[in-house]
Amino acid sequence: MKIIKYSYFIRAIPFLIFATASLHTMAADVDWSGVEAKTVKVFYPGQSSWAFLGDKDHGTGAAPVKTLKKGCAECHVGETGEYDINADAIISGTLKKSKTGTPLEPEAIAGAKGFVDVAVQAAYDAGNFYLRLQWAGSGASVKDAALAADDKADRISVQIADKISTFRNFGCFITCHDDQEGMPANRGAETHLYGYYTRDKGAVKDQATLDGYRSKGQFMDLWIASFAGTEVKAEDESILDNRTEDNNDLTATGSYENGKYTVVITRKLATGDANDIALTDGTAFSIGIAVHDNGNGGRKHYTSFPVSIGLSTAADISAKKF
Repeated sequence: MKIIKYSYFIRAIPFLIFATASLHTMAADVDWSGVEAKTVKVFYPGQSSWAFLGDKDHGTGAAPVKTLKKGCAECHVGETGEYDINADAIISGTLKKSKTGTPLEPEAIAGAKGFVDVAVQAAYDAGNFYLRLQWAGSGASVKDAALAADDKADRISVQIADKISTFRNFGCFITCHDDQEGMPANRGAETHLYGYYTRDKGAVKDQATLDGYRSKGQFMDLWIASFAGTEVKAEDESILDNRTEDNNDLTATGSYENGKYTVVITRKLATGDANDIALTDGTAFSIGIAVHDNGNGGRKHYTSFPVSIGLSTAADISAKKF
């Protein structure tokens, strides 16, 4: 597998079973042995937020971020795929911020490794898109389904955008902020993921502006697959000025065997839902991946740099057409 550079429950609604049954069948028919797999590294970022990226605490990395032109991978990933991020030191609480000297992770996770490899495969046909993801982990909420009820399910999340240039450069970091729960500037308010561009001096922009972003497709689609025992649950959300649930247009299947999770997420290329990013043959889109594992919820997860997926066009990952 080539290394490239670069959170949950659906509410059980009986009629959805009939609407999605055919998707399950079609996903099961995909011959994944004939689809190329690419390895995407996810790393532990600690309390690295959008504000952190442009702050002196980021050291010399702050200056290129402020221009919004040079992406994370251009500085942190070498030509042969090596990462200069010391994620092992972040997760152990030993890596300090450049200016303040405070740890990037104030609540160290003992014994955890800083990097996880996720094998990504993509395929599509005339109507549907299929995303297969595999990664090693603890299987904590597979063994103890009660963790899922406490927002600590083992899960994988995928943010998707195709009309936001900063997402192509910085991925999920543009939705992660210091005022969110578990972050340095949070004062107890329930603040979720949001696009940095939806705020003006800390205040949410007016509804007409937000509606304009939505109508132009300038939001993030969010796909989540989580494990509660052996059951895999899918949730379909979007992120603009807040993180919100959509009509559930996803199905997910998966397993945990020999220390490895496998998930297949299926969605129609175009759902007709204004809160979903439409996927079109001949175009590409960007994704950011987050992995929660071993009973760690909230901000305590691994993340990736953005990576592109192409549907019969050039990209980091080529989706196979059936």
